[in-house]
Amino acid sequence: MSRRWASMPRYGVLVGLAVVTAACSSTSVPTRPAPRPTTAPAPGPGSATSPSPTAPPASEPAVRTSPVVPTPPPRDVAPAPRPQSDASSASSVLLEQSRTQRAAGSLPTAKASLERALRLDPNNPEIWLELGEIELQTGNASQASTMARKALSLAGRDNSVAARADRLLRAAE
Repeated sequence: MSRRWASMPRYGVLVGLAVVTAACSSTSVPTRPAPRPTTAPAPGPGSATSPSPTAPPASEPAVRTSPVVPTPPPRDVAPAPRPQSDASSASSVLLEQSRTQRAAGSLPTAKASLERALRLDPNNPEIWLELGEIELQTGNASQASTMARKALSLAGRDNSVAARADRLLRAAE
């Protein structure tokens, strides 16, 4: 070892190593200067041309974007049918169950099944129709008429449901 290092106190060596280590493990990140905007030279006296717009610097490519405008769906195309939910499939099972009960002559149980189906799927026009038909069979024409109107309002483009609702409405009045 050289004399210089041998004569140095031990803590001096440790301090020197700490300084070198700290300098090597610096976490500062060099910053890049921001690009300066370019300007077009001013037209000279007697120049008839107007100044041209400035081009972006070579490091930044010019990007032109157009606004995104949503296109409306075509009007003559019917919307895609929604997937059947669990509530809708359960109401369909209850609707079929009530039809079987009604065919067997058990109107109170058929009505109870339809009311349960209606709680699950209140926008199903067929359930309203079936309930209206049962109400008409039991002699409650005003309630049957109300249910036929509700089914007619929910029928939408379903012509067979609308026709059944019209027939029920005429029979109830």
